[in-house]
Amino acid sequence: MLLEESIWVGEKIDEIILLNSLPILNVGSSTKEYRTQRQSHIQKNIFDLIPNESKNVIHLDMKAADGVDIVGDLYDRNFLEEIKTLKVKCILFNNVLMYLDKKQRKKLSEILNEILEKDGYLIVTNSHVFPPAPDPVESYYRASPDKLQQELFENFNIIDAKIIENNYSFNKQLKARPNLIPIKIARFLLPFYKFDEWKFMLNYYLNNYNSNYSASCLFLQKK
Repeated sequence: MLLEESIWVGEKIDEIILLNSLPILNVGSSTKEYRTQRQSHIQKNIFDLIPNESKNVIHLDMKAADGVDIVGDLYDRNFLEEIKTLKVKCILFNNVLMYLDKKQRKKLSEILNEILEKDGYLIVTNSHVFPPAPDPVESYYRASPDKLQQELFENFNIIDAKIIENNYSFNKQLKARPNLIPIKIARFLLPFYKFDEWKFMLNYYLNNYNSNYSASCLFLQKK
């Protein structure tokens, strides 16, 4: 998560707290170590704002780890029914969509709508301009806020939609780490290795070489 992205989410969390829309379900939470150390701005700018985090935030992930409160697969109907009993009034859904294929994205958006209480809130972010994430299940999904809402969240009203960017780009990354240049060149000489990744990278570097990294951000309310 970009630093600037976490600040934007924190601003929405402040509004959620004022509306007393608790508890908050953090879907795809990752670990406590990830939130507090590897990307400490997530904890500082989001969860430190929530009074009594252990009571008012439920961290959900598919893998058991320190800092994950509930472990399970939302595609599993029995588990989904269990989650619905929590009666969550807000869902955080940050940087998960880019790891899902088209069918999974659509299904999970329907599941989030089903989980959320009436008039509840959904805070969604996803990479907009960003290189391939270092994950074997990256689906290379990058969409504008409008496209996200139209494709996946038509059952929600938009309260706020924004593209948040920082001051870093692939060009600046190479200047800071020139040792990456031969690695990137070598990768482009191997198009038949993970072809989808190679195609995404080629398009990304040709069109976004100087573009600042950015995230699509949506603050939604269930209709």
